[in-house]
Amino acid sequence: MPSQEVSQTLQLAIQHQQANRLAQAQQLYHQVLEIQPNHPEALYNLGMLATELGQTQTALKWLTAAIQAQPDVKTWFSLGNLHVAQQQYAQAVTAYRQALELKPLLPIYNNLGYALQQVGEFDEAIHYYQKALEIKPDFIEAEANLGNALHAVGKLDEKQIYYAQLNHKLGLQREKAGDLKTAVVYYRQWLKLINPHYNSAVDEKTTQTEILTPSVPQSEVTVGAYQFPAIPPVSDSEIRPFWTVVITVYNRTEYLLECLTSVLAQWQGFAEMEIIVMDNASQTPVFEIVNSIGKGIVRYYRNQENIGPIKNMNAGIANSRGKWIHVLHDDDYVLPGFYAQLKQSLQQCPDSVGAAMTGFEYINEIGEVLHSEKYGYGEHSGIAQDWLVKIGVVCLVMLPAVVIRRATFERLGGYYPQLPEISDWEMNKRIATFYDWWYEGAILARYRLHSQGLSNEYWLSGWKQAMALRRAIEMSESYLPAKYCAEITSKARSHYFNINLEHVKTFLEASDVDGAFRLIQEILKLDSSPQAVTKLFTWLTQAQAAPLRKEIVSKLFS
Repeated sequence: MPSQEVSQTLQLAIQHQQANRLAQAQQLYHQVLEIQPNHPEALYNLGMLATELGQTQTALKWLTAAIQAQPDVKTWFSLGNLHVAQQQYAQAVTAYRQALELKPLLPIYNNLGYALQQVGEFDEAIHYYQKALEIKPDFIEAEANLGNALHAVGKLDEKQIYYAQLNHKLGLQREKAGDLKTAVVYYRQWLKLINPHYNSAVDEKTTQTEILTPSVPQSEVTVGAYQFPAIPPVSDSEIRPFWTVVITVYNRTEYLLECLTSVLAQWQGFAEMEIIVMDNASQTPVFEIVNSIGKGIVRYYRNQENIGPIKNMNAGIANSRGKWIHVLHDDDYVLPGFYAQLKQSLQQCPDSVGAAMTGFEYINEIGEVLHSEKYGYGEHSGIAQDWLVKIGVVCLVMLPAVVIRRATFERLGGYYPQLPEISDWEMNKRIATFYDWWYEGAILARYRLHSQGLSNEYWLSGWKQAMALRRAIEMSESYLPAKYCAEITSKARSHYFNINLEHVKTFLEASDVDGAFRLIQEILKLDSSPQAVTKLFTWLTQAQAAPLRKEIVSKLFS
């Protein structure tokens, strides 16, 4: 193959690699090496390709060969990065020093400083971070790393909070970019800087193994006309923390670190809080993520098979020991002060309080606040007045903003597994029937709305949504106090009839007439009062409902 053809083959391989056609790129690089075995760029690119595929030893082989063929700064730098990824910091130091000798570039100073810091050479690490900042004063990664090194040698003092915030910002950025390994490094340093309890308890060295979810006795509690999963009591002899935080997860990992660290930042020791992660047989590296940030603090349980989201929550509650239980989904999180502020109030509230809630914010996939919810109570904290009438009609409060006394679960049972995604509404109504609710007048939690959520999938099914809402209303009708039952039930039926009638339009706009018809059938089961039927018939006279009118006529005469 003439040199011109070698060059053309190499360029084609590079194009394939850039387009993520890795197999084709690999084949062409090998063709180049058959003609020129020491071609440095082909060797280097094969090393980077292997790195991208997670083939560490293969990447090491190609990068080493590239250095032997033609030592250059990018190859030494990439080799250093490969060693850091494998936590081979001494080898990384050697590679970065070689790169620096060839060309003193900004990223090399920072990465060399980081590798030196990991092998305990803090003074030299500080020197290289400072060199990086001389070149680029706004280099946030080098500045955060400098703060971490200064903290390690006890020289941070009054700038500790500032450097902590830098680490948190970088952790969040790397998590959003999908670089979870680097995100963990920054999040962990943030936690060490702001929480001395975490700093003294987290164990980064001990190897931990996955633990299967402990089995609990299966029984039921009857409330009204329905049976709910029983939550067994905790032994009186057990030492009990004030809080148990149960974080449920299935496969999704992109928000898990943000959720976990929001809790760990407020962790005040084992006597105060236990944290349990309930992994519902995920096929993603949930255990590795939990272990990397919470080893020695967080208890991780894994189900042998997917038992469904509600049973997974109940399993976490059943295995809890705390006096108050807080359940979080992996994509939600709490704001600073959530646990301290609530504890101060709950320690003084009467035994009639079975649950508590804070204000919360809805956020989107990228963390932007959409709107907030305070249920009409404003800033005033205290027992929520007329809460049963409010929660009985509409689901106002979301899971991350709610904490429930464990004794409440022991009396009333856990979440109802046959109501996925609205089991929390039924649970909240059940509690409000028998207990007071405490309201903490502050925004202290965030609930995420996004297109990939299980709830989004569920609500888009339309008729299933209406059917589940009807079942939840029928269930609470069996146990609501006689004084309020008829009024609350009627208002709830009317409210969700109107909500779902609006959803019919969505189906028609998507030309899904069959889906619209099924939803109409369900909302008439939800509310068949004369007022509801009149409203439906009036709505059907509109021009946009013409396809649905034809469908109804067709069904009547078929």
